[in-house]
Amino acid sequence: MVDRADIALSVSPAGMAAAQRSALALWAVLTVLAVAGSATMVTAGGNGGAAAGAALITLAACATGGWAILRGLGSGAYPHDRLGLCNGVTMARGAGVAVLAGLVMAPGALAGGGGFGWAVVALAAAVLALDGLDGWLARRSGLRSAFGARFDVEADVVFALVMAALAWQAGKVGAWFVLIGGLRPAFLLAGMLWPALRAPLPEARWRKVMAAVQMTVQVALMAPLLVPPLSVALGGAILAAMLLSFAVDIRWLLRHRPGPAPLRAG
Repeated sequence: MVDRADIALSVSPAGMAAAQRSALALWAVLTVLAVAGSATMVTAGGNGGAAAGAALITLAACATGGWAILRGLGSGAYPHDRLGLCNGVTMARGAGVAVLAGLVMAPGALAGGGGFGWAVVALAAAVLALDGLDGWLARRSGLRSAFGARFDVEADVVFALVMAALAWQAGKVGAWFVLIGGLRPAFLLAGMLWPALRAPLPEARWRKVMAAVQMTVQVALMAPLLVPPLSVALGGAILAAMLLSFAVDIRWLLRHRPGPAPLRAG
C-alpha cells in the first residue's frame, strides 16, 4: 500500500489525458475477458443457465470500475504521463474480482465444491497474489500516486466483500460473514458523520498484516476441503479479529481528536 504523504500533486492535463486513454483501452480488453471468463466458469461448473446472469453482473462490476478509474485519473490524483504496469496490474486484479462477483449467480456450483470450487480458489489466489506487486512496481517505476494508492485499497475492499458473499453462497458460513466486507465502507460512512474518524492513522505494520491474513483466510474458505463447522469457526475468528482491528483504530482516533479551540480574551 502506498503512502499518500510524499506523493507529488502537480498534474499535466495532457499526461492525464494520455493515462486515461491507456486505462480506457486496457479496461475494455479486461472487461471482455472478464465477462467471457465468468460465463465460461459458471457453464463449466454445470450452471449454464446462470451464465447470462453471471456475465451481466461481471459487466456491471466492470462498468462501475471503469467509471471509478476514469474519474480517479481525472481528479488530479495522478501526476504522471503514462499509466504504467503498476496500474495495469491493479486493473487486472479488478477484472479478476469482477469475474468472482459474477460467480454469485452459481450458488449450486459453489456449494458443490469439487473442480469448480478449486477453480474459484485458484482465481482468487491469483488475484490475491497480485496484491502488493502493483505497489512494488509503482515504487520501481517512479509512478507512485494518490490515485494508485486509493485504487489499490478499494480493490482490496471489493475483493473482501465479493469473497465474503461467495463463502456465504457456498454454505461455508452464514450471511453474517458478509459483514467483513462492509467494515471499511461502514468506517468511511461513520467518518462522514463524525469528523474525528476522518483523521489520518499512523503507519502500522500490524494493520497491513491483518489485511493480508483476512484476505488469505477468505480465499482458503473457498477450498472444497474446508467445510462446516470448521469453516464457520474460521470465518467467525477472522471476523472477530477484524472487528477488533477496527475498534483499535477507532479508539486511537477518538483519543487523539483535537480538542476545542481555546477562547481568545477580549
